[in-house]
Amino acid sequence: MLKLGLPVFGLLIGVTAIAEPSAVLAEESVKPNVTGDWHVDIEQKRRLCRWQGQMRLDQNGTQLTGMGEAAASPDRRFCPRLKGVVEGSVDGQRVKFGFATGRLGTGEFDGALAPGGHMLDGTWTAGSAAGTWRAERLK
Repeated sequence: MLKLGLPVFGLLIGVTAIAEPSAVLAEESVKPNVTGDWHVDIEQKRRLCRWQGQMRLDQNGTQLTGMGEAAASPDRRFCPRLKGVVEGSVDGQRVKFGFATGRLGTGEFDGALAPGGHMLDGTWTAGSAAGTWRAERLK
C-alpha cells in the first residue's frame, strides 16, 4: 500500500512545480506603466520649501520622459519655481528620473509606484538640497 502512495505523491509534486512557474510568468507579464498626468507635491524641510504642481510622464518600455512644473507659496521667495524636462527610467515598481529644475539644477528623483498604480513617492536631491516627494495620478 505504501508503494502505491509514493507515485501519486510524486505526481502531485510534479503538477505543483509545473503550475507555479506559469503563475510567476503571468505576474511578470503585467508591467507597471506610469504614463499620464500626475499632481506632484515636493518638500524640502530644511528650507521649509513645499512645491505643488503637475507633471506629465510618458513611459516607453523602461524609458521615462515628460515635463513638470511646480511652484512654492508666494511667501517663500527663496524656493524657486520648478519647471523642466523629465528624463529617467522605470524598473518594475522603481522610478528614477532627473527633473531640470532651473536655479536648483537637475533634481534627481528616486521613488516607487504604490500598489494599484495611482501613487508615487520617494526622495530627491539637487546639489546640497534634498527632500521627499509624492505624486498622485490625475484621472
